[in-house]
Amino acid sequence: MAESGSPAALQGPPTASLALAGAPSAISDALTPAQMGTDLVQDALKKNKLSAGQLLTRGFLCTPFLAYATALCALLVSQGWPSAAAGLLFPVGYVMLSILGLEMATGSFSVMPIGAVAGALSAGEVLRNWALTFVANLVGGVFFAALLWFSLTKGGTAELPGVLETLAHLAEKKGSYVNYGATGWLAAVGMGVLCNWLVSLGPIIAKASRSVPGKVLLVWLPIATFFALGFEHSVVNMFVFPVGMLSGAKVTLSQWWLWNQIPVTLGNVLGAVLFNALLWYRTYRA
Repeated sequence: MAESGSPAALQGPPTASLALAGAPSAISDALTPAQMGTDLVQDALKKNKLSAGQLLTRGFLCTPFLAYATALCALLVSQGWPSAAAGLLFPVGYVMLSILGLEMATGSFSVMPIGAVAGALSAGEVLRNWALTFVANLVGGVFFAALLWFSLTKGGTAELPGVLETLAHLAEKKGSYVNYGATGWLAAVGMGVLCNWLVSLGPIIAKASRSVPGKVLLVWLPIATFFALGFEHSVVNMFVFPVGMLSGAKVTLSQWWLWNQIPVTLGNVLGAVLFNALLWYRTYRA
């Protein structure tokens, strides 16, 4: 037994020594950007291993959760909420689809190129994922739009509820780029870039935390910001235009595709690839 006042006695038990030395008592919840990048490469590899059936099914199931959230925001606007305030609740849809492990094209626009930049995937593998996910997201959006419209209007026999009226006005606003000619088309591209610079951060920034509450809080930041600011998201538009047109919006198929869906998708790709897969990932890659 060590005598009182001896060096051994003053040191105390080993655990106390560790605490005095400032050693962590538990595993930290936070990851560094470099570790986040490494984990994202592994995510890209996992996505690449999914079969066509898995990608199509998970992509089809994805869009309805974004549509639920969009409809919720439209309902709140129809009841007098400011659009920006309602938009702050939009991430509920993204959180649900993320926890369920569903596939969204705009997220893959950043994750898959990160795998390619790391040398783990080919361009063909990236494009395969994008194409299958995009088509599945589109089918899911059109399906949910028809289901929601049919259910709320009793097959078109009941009065149009406020939520559908708001979604119809939103579709008309999104189709208005045609009124500005070539400048409007380029503006749609820019709105897509501004959107997915944020949205494609969802699967990236979630990697900074190991816990579910931490991930939810982190993804809420970019997703709420994009929707409140009214930027253009190609997958959300796969629901807004069909449900808006069913609800009487004065929008044509060419306005939807030539003046919104195509330029916005291009902008979404550019925002994700340039700012997140290239600039952000490359500066932290091992």
